[in-house]
Amino acid sequence: MPLMPVDEARARLLDTARPLGEVTRLPLAEARGGWLAEPVAARVTVPPHDNAAVDGIAVRHADLGDGTRSLPVTLRVPAGDPPGELAPGGAARIFTGAPVPAGADTVLMQEDCEFGDGTVTPPPATQARPGQNIRPAGQDARQGDTVLAAGTRVSARAIGLAASVGVSELAVRRPRVVVLSSGDELLPPGAPPAPGKIYNSNGPLMESLLADSGFPDVTALWLPDDRARTREALDQLLADPPDLVMASGGVSVGEEDHLRAVLEERGELDFWRLAIKPGKPFTFGRLGDAGVPFFGLPGNPSAVLVCYLMLVLPYLRRCLGVEPVLPAPQRLPAEFAVKPGPRQEYLRVRRVSRDGAVVLEKHPNQSSGMLSSAVWADGLAVAPVDHGQAAGEPLDYYSFADLLA
Repeated sequence: MPLMPVDEARARLLDTARPLGEVTRLPLAEARGGWLAEPVAARVTVPPHDNAAVDGIAVRHADLGDGTRSLPVTLRVPAGDPPGELAPGGAARIFTGAPVPAGADTVLMQEDCEFGDGTVTPPPATQARPGQNIRPAGQDARQGDTVLAAGTRVSARAIGLAASVGVSELAVRRPRVVVLSSGDELLPPGAPPAPGKIYNSNGPLMESLLADSGFPDVTALWLPDDRARTREALDQLLADPPDLVMASGGVSVGEEDHLRAVLEERGELDFWRLAIKPGKPFTFGRLGDAGVPFFGLPGNPSAVLVCYLMLVLPYLRRCLGVEPVLPAPQRLPAEFAVKPGPRQEYLRVRRVSRDGAVVLEKHPNQSSGMLSSAVWADGLAVAPVDHGQAAGEPLDYYSFADLLA
């Protein structure tokens, strides 16, 4: 059976994507990190009026002279006060954020002015211009404008913008995800070491990848190598079905892989052999009467990382209406050669500066069982199928920060 190209696998997944998770309205702080289910419209105009960008004086530009003319200070406008009106030939003492009084068209920095007893001597007209140091009303948003589109990640910046236009709650989708770990060989981190046992790293890895990419509502389950107990646990899970289930390993053809047998009893699964490295075995299907999407990732931790970022996360983003589902890659020279191979390889690399130029450095050990290389790296370089190149030639590069943004 030929290997399925990564782009084809991703396209198949995206074609099946449907909205996931109920829409929940949350206070701003609780919505942080989630994905907007609805656009956000400005309740007010921001700023609501022309306001001063600096501390200083507000004047009519036409009243400025040659730098020797003093003007009477006839008005004082702190931030939060109504603007008032400036009489011709006068000046208003004004502070950052305060509304510009009617009649004024220029704000001058206090450092550029000389203050006397109830007067001010501004700089000459040639050193100022109408509109200087004035932030116009509606510069950030007009009432009714869409300031945040549906599908936007709720960052600290988005929360600040929503608050500035008077919005106190955001409608977000919070899909409920269950992460399955299976196998009697697994120990929870912190347990005493035991012969023949390994610590469960893929479960915490998948939970954290989901949280980092905006899906914090995750339940982790461990399943033993016992078909009856696995069947019971899955039946309980599907009685109150989550929005998505993920597993790593345990979905192969081994005699002890009871999870696969029970999953096939409870749904429909497709087993793909992907032209991807690290990775290759990949499972996608639907479980139970609700048709809960299921992803079975490879068992090696670096393969879990790559398959999640390149396949599962784009699917989740499409389900939430997020576009693009993948960031645009950077094109950077690699300081290493690439040998052609039958699978598209995602190399753990980091950006370094060499003689003033940014290049990609490859971790010396690209074993799929290693996570230390992923911690060392800051992203993935893509070596296409059957593609070989000499050191110094460019490769597509995805930073982890961009992939998880």
